[in-house]
Amino acid sequence: MHPDGDDGPILDAAFELFGEVGIARTTIGDVAKRAKVNRVTVYRRIGSKDELVQAVMGRESARLFASLAAVASEHSSPAERIVHGFATTIDSVRTNPVLLKMFDSESPVVLEQLTTNAAGLLAPAIRAATAISRGESGTEDFVMPEAPEIVVRLVHSILLTPSAAAPLDTYEELVVFARRNVVPMLTLNA
Repeated sequence: MHPDGDDGPILDAAFELFGEVGIARTTIGDVAKRAKVNRVTVYRRIGSKDELVQAVMGRESARLFASLAAVASEHSSPAERIVHGFATTIDSVRTNPVLLKMFDSESPVVLEQLTTNAAGLLAPAIRAATAISRGESGTEDFVMPEAPEIVVRLVHSILLTPSAAAPLDTYEELVVFARRNVVPMLTLNA
């Protein structure tokens, strides 16, 4: 991204188009037209379509982490921060039409970003999970040091493969699952 420019309108346009027509059918020209800039501006500020997809995914991830921090801050106990952070993450992705299209995308770039090259998405998620579980105290009372990463990988797995044996379709089911399985794994003093 160009450090001086305001890429918001371009990313907004791409986000809207990805949700409306899908990633594969969205062109740089479509994004430029929607953002009211020329194609060269999109290429100069963002780069190729693959880089545009990555930029939109990165921005949406950052927005998700900010909303998770807000949800977590509403709860004083570590257990409740973890429970609602877990449930909110999954519910937020499942109810975001653009993120859903990205998960359903056949774009090699998107598939790579969600699977074999997911470290770019998982690393900030692990930092967010660590911060949520610590809360304001900043103390680290994890059963194991890798607990936040394990929880993030669990969330990632649930998002990529939503149906399995455990009922995880509603927010309430996610809360029950998190209280029973995630909280004991993540904290010593839940």
